[in-house]
Amino acid sequence: MTAFAAVPEDRARIDLWTLVDAGLLYVVIAVSSDMLVQLGPVQSLVWLMCYGLALLRMVLTWPYFLAVVGRNRLVLAYPLACLASVLWSYDRGETVVSGLQLGMTMAIGTYLGWRYSLNALLKVLAVVLSGAVILSMLHWATGAFPWPVYTRAGGLAGLFSHKNMLGLRATFAIVAIMAIWLMRPAEAGRLVRFLLVPAMAASVVVLALSQAMTAVLLTPVLAGLLFLLCVRRVPPVAALAALGGGVIALAVGPVLLAILGIDPVEAVLDAVGKSATLTGRTYLWEIAGEVSAGHPFLGVGYGAFWESGAFLNERIATQHAGATTSRSFHNFVLEILVAAGWPALLAMMALILATARRLLRLHAASGSAGAAGALVLLVGCVVASLVGTSLYRGHELMIVLLTAFFVSSDEDLRALA
Repeated sequence: MTAFAAVPEDRARIDLWTLVDAGLLYVVIAVSSDMLVQLGPVQSLVWLMCYGLALLRMVLTWPYFLAVVGRNRLVLAYPLACLASVLWSYDRGETVVSGLQLGMTMAIGTYLGWRYSLNALLKVLAVVLSGAVILSMLHWATGAFPWPVYTRAGGLAGLFSHKNMLGLRATFAIVAIMAIWLMRPAEAGRLVRFLLVPAMAASVVVLALSQAMTAVLLTPVLAGLLFLLCVRRVPPVAALAALGGGVIALAVGPVLLAILGIDPVEAVLDAVGKSATLTGRTYLWEIAGEVSAGHPFLGVGYGAFWESGAFLNERIATQHAGATTSRSFHNFVLEILVAAGWPALLAMMALILATARRLLRLHAASGSAGAAGALVLLVGCVVASLVGTSLYRGHELMIVLLTAFFVSSDEDLRALA
């Protein structure tokens, strides 16, 4: 008879919590990317589950987690500034709810950044977003899911509610996969690299099908930036192939644009809008400027503008300007200024700059492809959010990534010391 040794209780407990943390990371990346947005209340229930698991883990590890928060206390500034606006908010209930959602999102990002290295974060990001891309392709090919394949404005939406959401997720998947390919063999094995080849192909196809010109034009810029940061890691053959591919693209690109009937000037405008008004964005920004001018320092309360009856006329004006599919000014700087004023904006800018500084230090010290990939994704988050609807509220992928990158880069730097 074969005898099986009992698993030590401590080891079993460690393995269990390792599995819980890994599951939390995958689920948070998935739900914050809005993969579940078409499922309605299911997305909210998943967020509640994430809240519960994250709070449980924070409590169980509280002495260590509090030390992490202390080392990264800058991450507290933005949510606290937003929550403080409840004192003068035009809708205190909305400010409290939105502020708590933001605080929990950033707390979860802090925990995940502490638990996982930048390399691990990028790998999970690549896997989750590749899954979203492949499922979106399946929906495009078969109409498998009970919601529209395309948006009303045209372009593939896939699992998401808008083509721009799908396009940016495909862009981030491409950057994350490229970063993994640039990692050392010990950091990412051949099998992992090989399995990501079809994911990369699917991401490129979905990016084109989405017709999200912001993402389409941002992708080569981010890919080129990553290439420059990691040029020493690129094999000579691959560098030559990339150079040749660039030359071919420059030669064939105009022909393809002509065949597809794409006006490059219009394409550039489409990246931020389709006219001199940037598809109504300039009107939205004018409205935001007027509201901010009326409350020049502290704002109207976090989340209050979009709920309070005091701004009903202004909200109607935003709808006429084009804010029909999402309640946003399509610019995170103006959104923060209107919501919680200069204290919150300065806190957010400080967090972005501090994250970039840490990533640059880590890349300079170690040549880490993970640090380079995270830095490029940070640039993508900021640029996309200047004409988009991200980087200012809770339950957002970009907020999760910003917070996790900030904390994880510090942990990686400490490991090098």
